[in-house]
Amino acid sequence: MGGEAQTDRFDLQRIRSLDYSLRRHYVDQFHFRHVPEFPPGSVVLDLGGNRVSKRGLFDIEAYGLRVVYADVSTAKQPHVQADAAWLPFRDGSFDGVICSEVLEHVPDPRVVLKDVHRVLKPDGLLLVCIPFLNRIHGDPHDYGRYTDSFLRETLHRIGFRDVTIERQGLFWSVVVDMIRDMAYAEAMQDRPRSAFLRRLVAFAIGRSKQHAVRWDRRRQRDERSLAHAFTTGFGVTAVRI
Repeated sequence: MGGEAQTDRFDLQRIRSLDYSLRRHYVDQFHFRHVPEFPPGSVVLDLGGNRVSKRGLFDIEAYGLRVVYADVSTAKQPHVQADAAWLPFRDGSFDGVICSEVLEHVPDPRVVLKDVHRVLKPDGLLLVCIPFLNRIHGDPHDYGRYTDSFLRETLHRIGFRDVTIERQGLFWSVVVDMIRDMAYAEAMQDRPRSAFLRRLVAFAIGRSKQHAVRWDRRRQRDERSLAHAFTTGFGVTAVRI
């Protein structure tokens, strides 16, 4: 609990920056908590991960893992250029797979997850982050949004066990992150023209992001709250049978 709280404080300082979304905050938090579950020296596939120009605060290179990057785009300088639905690896090649902010960019996530299951060793750990109430963003295309029910049923049918799905932020995180997206886009166009007003907007949104994380955390345990009907996305852990 102490380590998690320390990570929260560290991230909340970064949240004040307009270019850091709450979505990215929750993705970073998820990886900070779960990547240490891979034993040192594990061979881990980072599917769609950025080998260069990493986003957010999390860096998988800091965990003593043998990381293989695979991506369809060579711009990210992956070790292997590959379509996520047709991975050029032997069955049972990896101790773990990270599939972070990828499944919304493929036509059928079920096909990708089946091949991920194939390349995982028995008892291998899968970590997934996937947005839900989040802006449309092409990389190069944005195909869909999926509920926790879809993810749980799909993973079980493919052959995963111990599937755990967490909501990454609730109502207030969704609302504030939408406002942040718009403000950041406007700031990139030097709007408003006044630098003072841009700084004022950035400050107000930075404080709002901090409050949104705290307000949603208070409602996290009350599943009867309508706030649970909203989330920026899901973090998923699953183990290959």
